[in-house]
Amino acid sequence: MFVGNIAIKPLTTAMYGNYGFRRVLLAASACLTLTTVGCALLTASTPVVAIALLALVSGAARSVSMTGYTTLALSDVPLTQMRAANALASTAQQLFTGLAVVLATIALRLGDAIGGLASAGHSARSAYVIAFIVIAIVGACATAVALRLHPSAGEVLTADVAVANSRTTTSAR
Repeated sequence: MFVGNIAIKPLTTAMYGNYGFRRVLLAASACLTLTTVGCALLTASTPVVAIALLALVSGAARSVSMTGYTTLALSDVPLTQMRAANALASTAQQLFTGLAVVLATIALRLGDAIGGLASAGHSARSAYVIAFIVIAIVGACATAVALRLHPSAGEVLTADVAVANSRTTTSAR
């Protein structure tokens, strides 16, 4: 997961510059939701390579999403308030990371309870399947938020990238 997170970092600026924040965030959020559903489908017989690829893609999608949402959140902050805004954003990120752990724990407990009601001989796998589906629903909500972004959201942040890319393309001809 962390390999995907780090490997995608050099490409994020170009991605946002070429495709815009709305498109990239939609794609990354949808990808993250799908990889979470993919985790729900894992079994003991799933090849390790498939699990690694799923984790790699999930990490890359998480990184792209986090970069975009953080950039948009801080984009309108005046320079004189940037230090405080950055500290607040970092604190909020840590808070929501903790809440995500709580949500995952509750979803796992809920999955265990639902699995117990559904069948007398349920396995721990059913609890994890339900937990991953609940977490995927949260990811789908993030995708819905990205869908509500204005098509030109963050455009002012990517104008320099688009100009640089057009110069590179023109000079290459």
